[in-house]
Amino acid sequence: MFYNLFKILNTSTLNVGGFLEGFKKGPKGIIKNIFIILFAIYVIAVMIGMYTAYMIATYKFLAASGNQEAMPFITMLVALLIIMFFGFTSVAASYYTGSSEEFLMSLPLTPGQFFGAKFAVSFVSDAIMGLGMFAISSIVYGANEGLLTNPLFYIGFLVAALAFSLAAVFAIYLLFILILYFIPALRKKKLMTVVATVLLIAFCIFYGLMNSSISMSFSNPRFMGEKMGSSIEKLFGLSDKMPVFMYISGALKGKILPILILAALSALILFVLVPFFGKLYIKTLDGFADVKSKKITAQKAEEVIEKDVRSVSVFHALFVRDYRNVVREPAFFANGPLFVYLFPVIFILSFSVGFIASGEGLGVIISAFKSKLAELTPESLKSAKYFVTLGSAAFVVFTGTFANLATTSFSREGKSLNDLKAMPIDFNLIVKVKFWHALLYVGIANVIMIFLLTLAYFLLQVPFTFTDLFSICFMTVLLSGSVSLLLIFIDMFIDTLNPKLNWETPMAASKQNFNVLWSMLLSMLTVGLVVILVVFALPKSMISLVILSIIYVIIAAPVGAAYFRYAEKRLKEM
Repeated sequence: MFYNLFKILNTSTLNVGGFLEGFKKGPKGIIKNIFIILFAIYVIAVMIGMYTAYMIATYKFLAASGNQEAMPFITMLVALLIIMFFGFTSVAASYYTGSSEEFLMSLPLTPGQFFGAKFAVSFVSDAIMGLGMFAISSIVYGANEGLLTNPLFYIGFLVAALAFSLAAVFAIYLLFILILYFIPALRKKKLMTVVATVLLIAFCIFYGLMNSSISMSFSNPRFMGEKMGSSIEKLFGLSDKMPVFMYISGALKGKILPILILAALSALILFVLVPFFGKLYIKTLDGFADVKSKKITAQKAEEVIEKDVRSVSVFHALFVRDYRNVVREPAFFANGPLFVYLFPVIFILSFSVGFIASGEGLGVIISAFKSKLAELTPESLKSAKYFVTLGSAAFVVFTGTFANLATTSFSREGKSLNDLKAMPIDFNLIVKVKFWHALLYVGIANVIMIFLLTLAYFLLQVPFTFTDLFSICFMTVLLSGSVSLLLIFIDMFIDTLNPKLNWETPMAASKQNFNVLWSMLLSMLTVGLVVILVVFALPKSMISLVILSIIYVIIAAPVGAAYFRYAEKRLKEM
């Protein structure tokens, strides 16, 4: 029973069976899985490369001062912090996943079994990462200290990785349980999504800093050692203040007693603490569900009855329904609209961190930009205006269409599509609502871009006139809107042709939807094609962007008209 529950809860996180089934679904499934494998290899290779480089630099720094014995202590401390960080993200995202958990809790399961399965889902992902980090740091230390021939050395890093992963995940769950138990007002899915988002932004900043440091080290080999020196010294200074932790780190040297202590700690967490806190965890889930009922007094009911009833159009009601369906479901929001708001932030922070990591302050960078802009000739300014407009439009198209609102238009409905079709509503109106909802986020992306352009205009004192700024913003909206218009029609056609309606968790409608992959590839190819045309084929003037916009509108008009006719007929068959 426990294992079956674990598989159900783990479906939205790691669905190996579903992944393998993709190879049996013909060319589309095989291509999708190949892309996923290639992306996973890239991410894993980059992360392993960066962490290995940092561990090697850490050992060299400690060995230079004769303190290499502190390497296991620093390894454990760094691994614990990283596991805790990602653990917060995974626990916040999976603490309460939706109304499906209400059904699971109604099964004949003890609170300990249910909490144990939820705990196992978070632990598995953290344990994989923990094993990887401990393996890298242990091999670096063991190879230099001659420990690779000691069998206890391998047992030590395995036990340490599992023990610290268990301790980190349990500590995070315990913190969430205590906070949510004593402060019921915080039991909201949106709040959990915000927590996970903040941690994601923090990770992007940290990743940008690490990546910049690695890049700088290739041109300046002493850069990493100088930058890491102060951090390593601070961590090394904690060894005197944490003697117990320092003693336990002996497990990475193959010492038997620290290994047994960590094994006992793991058993305590698994077989005592997790079952013990199961009841408390179940209590903290009360209040997360969106559907709530509350009794009202007769006086309050009378006040409601006497209020004037305002009616709205059917289009408005359907649009609000579709909008709320996205923003209220964390899985839809995190994999869609959140990208519109988050991507510009990640881009700016990564760009800024790259410069700051090189040792230059923000003021110096801004001053350097101002100096470069002041030296531009009128011809260079005209060219800069053109490329700024092009880059802004490409950024808006990429951000707005990557929200995946169009390519999951009907897939998001799932089984509720039958309820929507049962209403006395024209099917063509339903399709139009889906279209305008997808276009809404292109508009939001344009608003964000105009704000960033205006901010850069005043902050960097760009030698453009206000008329130039207005024309850049106007052309950004015109070009991005015309290109996005065609992309939205094509994305909606993809989802209308083959919607993913049979899903158990909302995550499957977005993350496990092959339509999303096609949409991403199409968006990237379109942005690349537009850039190639305006950079290499068309004259570098604003009139070229106007002509390109008109061409896209001319193409989009018949495509859109044909799509609406097709979608109305197809919707009847879904």
